[in-house]
Amino acid sequence: MELNELRSQIDAIDKQLIELFAKRMDVCESIAEYKRQNGIEVYDQKRENAVLDKVASLCDQKLVEPTVELYRAIFAISRDYQTKNINEKRPDPEEEV
Repeated sequence: MELNELRSQIDAIDKQLIELFAKRMDVCESIAEYKRQNGIEVYDQKRENAVLDKVASLCDQKLVEPTVELYRAIFAISRDYQTKNINEKRPDPEEEV
């Protein structure tokens, strides 16, 4: 197979990843709203560890380390996104005066 064909495959996969990532971030936004309304902290180490264990068990052994690394990055992005969403929806104390 030619390099350009392989790159076309990567491009198609990237498109799917972007679509799935956008869906995941939409759900993260909903989770942030739930956490804001219920006074729940954004970071949940127990949940993250459970997800890491789950994804590690779902992939080929040679991909465990990069998969865990990928999900740690996704978690960091998701926590950041949730925190920003929560902070944007908190009332500004200066406006209450």
